[in-house]
Amino acid sequence: MKKSILFVCLLFAGLGFFAQPLSYYNGTEGLEATALKTALNNIIDGHQQYYYGSVKQILRQSDEDPSISDNIILLYTGWSIPKTNFASNLDSLNFWNREHVWAKSHGDFGTDVGPGTDAHAIRPVDATVNSARSYKDFDNGGSQYLDAGVPTGCYADNDSWEPRDAVKGDVARMIFYMATRYEGENGELDLQVVDQVGTYPYPKHGKLSTLLAWNQQDPPDAFERNRNDVVANWQNNRNPFVDYPEFADYIWNNVSANPIEITAVTNNPVEPDSMDVVTISANIAHTVGTTISSATINWGTSWGTLNNQISLTASGSVYSGQIPAQAPGTKVFFRIDASTVSEDKYFVGSYQVAIAPFNGTLTSIYDIQGQVANTPYAGQVVSTSGIVTGAFGENFFLQSGTGPWSGIYVYESGYFLTAGDSIIVTGEADEYYGKTEIKSVANVYLISSNNPMPEPLILPSGGVEDEQYEGVLIKLLNVQCVNDTAFGMWMVDDGTGIALIHNSSTYGHPYVIGEFYDITGPLNYDFDQFKIELRSADDVEAGTDNLAPIILSAAPVTPTLVYVNFNESVELNSAQDVNNYSINNGIIISNALRHSFDFKKVILTVSELQSNSYTLSVNNIEDFSGNIMTLTEVQFSYLGMNEQTNEQIAIFPNPSNGIISLNLRDETGASDIGVFDLSGRLLEYYQYENKRMQIDLSHLPNGVYFLKVESDQKKFVSKISIVK
Repeated sequence: MKKSILFVCLLFAGLGFFAQPLSYYNGTEGLEATALKTALNNIIDGHQQYYYGSVKQILRQSDEDPSISDNIILLYTGWSIPKTNFASNLDSLNFWNREHVWAKSHGDFGTDVGPGTDAHAIRPVDATVNSARSYKDFDNGGSQYLDAGVPTGCYADNDSWEPRDAVKGDVARMIFYMATRYEGENGELDLQVVDQVGTYPYPKHGKLSTLLAWNQQDPPDAFERNRNDVVANWQNNRNPFVDYPEFADYIWNNVSANPIEITAVTNNPVEPDSMDVVTISANIAHTVGTTISSATINWGTSWGTLNNQISLTASGSVYSGQIPAQAPGTKVFFRIDASTVSEDKYFVGSYQVAIAPFNGTLTSIYDIQGQVANTPYAGQVVSTSGIVTGAFGENFFLQSGTGPWSGIYVYESGYFLTAGDSIIVTGEADEYYGKTEIKSVANVYLISSNNPMPEPLILPSGGVEDEQYEGVLIKLLNVQCVNDTAFGMWMVDDGTGIALIHNSSTYGHPYVIGEFYDITGPLNYDFDQFKIELRSADDVEAGTDNLAPIILSAAPVTPTLVYVNFNESVELNSAQDVNNYSINNGIIISNALRHSFDFKKVILTVSELQSNSYTLSVNNIEDFSGNIMTLTEVQFSYLGMNEQTNEQIAIFPNPSNGIISLNLRDETGASDIGVFDLSGRLLEYYQYENKRMQIDLSHLPNGVYFLKVESDQKKFVSKISIVK
């Protein structure tokens, strides 16, 4: 049944960019030195932090070439190259990577969340130029740096780097930001800008006097101001020194605060629509009573087009002027300038006109999902509504109701929302490698904020891998962390099967293998995997250990030793009772020994294994909470060594780094080649008709493996070792 509702001219507010709150710097008026630095820190700290991988996405927006939207502007050279030309390899030519302007070795914070991922001080740069800058401080002088023979406008000597003239101020203001944002609170580093070079590896950066001069020589331009807005969209904080570069002189250059104060700035209406003339008002005064001689507003629709000027009228100390009505969705930027005979002061601000009212047809998330693997609306523009259940930058999950098929993912919306926002979103329905999503978003309409979350569906860990729960808020109870995997994911199990938990771009939980948790989050699907996305620390709570131990694997390491790996630590007496174990095919277990420091591992001494498959039966093993296993069986295999191995196959090198050459002596016809782990699990399979071949096992972890070669004529096995 189609669940659509016709909406006619509903006046829902459209969302847009992060307009700087006009009260953002309240409380900084008249402050200098440490007092101002402390006040600014209180304003900009506690921002939304992201993991390092997400910074690439931020930079592709913040440093976009305004003339070529598919390109990115490189900081040190000014070159414009495709956004897609990213390479983490420092030696890559004609590619960009992420430059920590405050060198990450100055304090050794690497790419840790916080200073290592703060996009206000990370910029795209040419990869080889990044390598040349290295960890040098900033100062004037040196020889011009040529990149593959091309002048860059940058200069360098043994201990300093001088960027091109057009971004000297940008560099200074990023250093000032870092020294203000990171003050040693809440376990963070205390970063300090100092008047010297050669500060590596201490949490200091220089050279202060040079940076102060650059800050004055190269004031913020439209590109830098727009960049500040974009990063603020993501992080919910601003670089104060881009908005007001004079703050740096007040803090570090012994300059007195400007005696002109522009306070209580407002725009009325606060959320204008396209019919509204907007009145900008401000209280403008001189602290010692000098007369304000002029006050104007320059405004435009970008930071580079503040070409419209209005003279403000005064009523006492309150000055006001009107900006004409603008088209729906227009972003308006303005600058108030006030002057006396000898002094000037300015204030920058912005607002957005509401987008056109929504008057279309709503299609429910339930219908867009279609109760099938692929959305029946693929390629169509749809509008749907719901509650935002998780926001990850400009990507978010939207849910309507609480049942299956009630959630959906919205990709690169261009809007920055908060969990609990009730919205209407218009965009194209798409099936992206198995995930139903909305992309190419045209508009988002905000209905209300701070709404309660839909009640999460409580599922067993083994039941989350189901299309009907894609995009839905899920809760797992008393699941145990049993393992971790690549790309920030960890595995949990309540005894019904594995579920993946993803440490997302906004929050990563310090999980402990063996611990129990209650976990809540929207269910995502990408890279052929279902996973619960963590949104914040509130998504992970301590669970209760009421589950018996689980056997992860049984692995023979020699003909007479078998390692039994449990998902949690096991109690000593039950673990070492040989009566709790048995192996079929006549194998006798003579001893059971719990590992001396890894209490999740038990070593069984057994009679000699032959090339065969076996069943290990385990019963009555306890964990530290007194939970007792019932009878559990696990399969494993043992591959014995052929006495004639060296005569049949040459393996070189062995040990190797994973790249192995094989010479199958005297072998003719097709051969099946398998690589097995010590438990007998097949990892790789090859079929080859020549006597000589090379295989690449460098993706496997260090360890010992079995290589098995089998043909119509013979079968033999050899051990191989990988050491990288």
